[in-house]
Amino acid sequence: MWFLCYFYHRLLDYRRPEVEALAKLFGGDAELQWKLPPNHHEDSPFHFIWLPSEEIASKIANRSVLVKCMLELWGQGYSYEELKAAVQSFLQEQKLPYLGAENTFRILVDTFGKVLSFEEQKERIESFSYIPFEACG
Repeated sequence: MWFLCYFYHRLLDYRRPEVEALAKLFGGDAELQWKLPPNHHEDSPFHFIWLPSEEIASKIANRSVLVKCMLELWGQGYSYEELKAAVQSFLQEQKLPYLGAENTFRILVDTFGKVLSFEEQKERIESFSYIPFEACG
């Protein structure tokens, strides 16, 4: 499974080695793969990582000092249209556990090397209205 590994922006040379050591500890190092999102610099806090399961990703994120969070990757794209198409084509069975009314959700907009106004953030959040979340009211 691909995850977005969101690092704290410190100790840059130790971020991947820490995650790799924790993956080895939790048995997920054999399949571990890294890749940077398109057009991102190596120092970016956003990295894609392939891990064999959500359980291993959760254990790594909980134990790590340098990982802010790990998020299951539902899609990516160079434009909002490409992102929307990727998210919509992501396996529905994998999305269903998160879409039900018994779950809550929050969309956060975070950037690296760029500042977005509140209006721009709001527009980006509203652009995900095609995801059929049924959060409690």
